[in-house]
Amino acid sequence: MKLLLCTISRNNAKRLKTWYKQLSALLELLNGVHDVEVSIYENDSTDGTKKRLEKYAKLLSMKCKTTCTTTNLGTQHLVGKEGARVKNIAKARNAAIEQASQIHEFDKIVFIETDVLYNPQDAVEIILHQGDIISGYTTNALGQFYDAWATRKTSDETWWEHGIPTEKTQVWSTFNGVCTYTAKAFQEGARFDGVNPRTEKTDCDTTVICEVFRTMGYDNIAMLPINIRHPPTSLRERLFYLKQRLLGRV
Repeated sequence: MKLLLCTISRNNAKRLKTWYKQLSALLELLNGVHDVEVSIYENDSTDGTKKRLEKYAKLLSMKCKTTCTTTNLGTQHLVGKEGARVKNIAKARNAAIEQASQIHEFDKIVFIETDVLYNPQDAVEIILHQGDIISGYTTNALGQFYDAWATRKTSDETWWEHGIPTEKTQVWSTFNGVCTYTAKAFQEGARFDGVNPRTEKTDCDTTVICEVFRTMGYDNIAMLPINIRHPPTSLRERLFYLKQRLLGRV
């Protein structure tokens, strides 16, 4: 099986060491069994992300074919302006796919965020699981469901309010930090966007790609009971996370 592992990044310098270690461990599990390629796309970082990505890309290229693009497009780092923000993110995801080898060569395309913590063996399970779009689920440092805007159980929802999954769950849309897509839909023209084709409104880019897949007949979309964690960001989360580590729970 040929796999394309994609990462997009912007101003994530402090997370990249962990991202690289996890990705390297994942490649150790996949290489030799599958043909793996890595694609990294970055734009407009100002915190040292570019330099670190270039360093890690060189190291990754010793393990598999790796493409890394760092560029300045002049786009603002938009927070809260969801329409422009999701369109920018969608463009970056599409660029990560399109800069790799010929898209028809791949069986699966996987997106892995730079700011998630995961067990590489769990990531292998997500990657190899049968389905059109497969993910785990994300939690924050307090153990609360994280990727709620991208995850929806039905077409009527705009937010996940069903708690932590304890079994494989068919969903309307998902992403959750580590997400696997059948490459066939992308080969047939599917791309990320910031506008939902069903509602014709601004929406989460990873929800939009699920909608696009569905219109093309790729509707086997599921979330597995595999926890992908986000590191603590607030003081409250940091204190809670420290307590959990002291108790040996993380």
